[in-house]
Amino acid sequence: MPKLHICGEALIDFVPFQGADGQSGYAPKPGGSPYNAAKAAARAGADVSFLGAISTDFFGDQLKSHLEESGVYCDALPRCKHPTTLAFVDLTSGDPRYAFYNNETSTANMAPNPAMIDVGPGDILDVGSISLIDLPGADNITNFAVAMSDRMMVSIDPNARPGMIQDWPAWHRRIAQLLEIASIIKLSVEDLKIIAPHQTEEQFARNHLAKSAGLVVITDGSEGATGYTDAAVHNTKPPEIVLADTVGAGDTLMGSALAWILSQGLSDADAIRGLNEDGLSSLLEFATSAAAINCQSIGCNPPTRSEIEAFIAANR
Repeated sequence: MPKLHICGEALIDFVPFQGADGQSGYAPKPGGSPYNAAKAAARAGADVSFLGAISTDFFGDQLKSHLEESGVYCDALPRCKHPTTLAFVDLTSGDPRYAFYNNETSTANMAPNPAMIDVGPGDILDVGSISLIDLPGADNITNFAVAMSDRMMVSIDPNARPGMIQDWPAWHRRIAQLLEIASIIKLSVEDLKIIAPHQTEEQFARNHLAKSAGLVVITDGSEGATGYTDAAVHNTKPPEIVLADTVGAGDTLMGSALAWILSQGLSDADAIRGLNEDGLSSLLEFATSAAAINCQSIGCNPPTRSEIEAFIAANR
């Protein structure tokens, strides 16, 4: 069975809470966009290997253990002495805002090596998020993805964090380079405004479908997700839920979408490019349902495949 290899940050989110005594504080939770996507994909049934560097500090031990509990293969991930990236989450405005502490961390110093991967037919390498911001790790990951792109499909979720980006021209060049080689692209409407502010969603999608991409998915919160292939365009809105928070919703959607693609045996960009209306509908229903389930609990807690299927059946 094809595998999903995910390379990116693993960090600790400090999520606000209020104790029984009325005092507020922050609870540490495993997180990071690629890290969350790895959990989501594994729980949704994919064979997943995490390649992002994880610190040897006690936060790193927790991160690795949590991945393994979700069924993610961790034997190939590098451990390093640099400290774990930390992120504090603010939920007062409704949508999560983050304050990242990433100087000289395991994320900023990531150095993936092609020897880490035993590539098989139909395998996917997924990259993205804050691991593509700080040097030298950002350039190392980009070069790694480019080197692997002739051996496997590459997927990207930019998950832009404007508050962290210091060198905008370098970041844009990096993202553009990855978009040029990606078979699967997922981004939010907020990402699109930063990456291609003068393009509509459809213009952006058609531009990249004419290059290497077989699938472009653009998410828009409660408006759902729109998928574009050469064969079809389809939008799926998630069902109404009792919202706890949206932390990890996009990551869960991404990981679940990649798990669905692998489960269908879509082994290259041409096969994905041929997804018709029915295929796109099934893909987006699966991925948006997973994200909706995640949003019913605090923090990122992706559902299992059986939970996704039961949710879909209950909401049809």
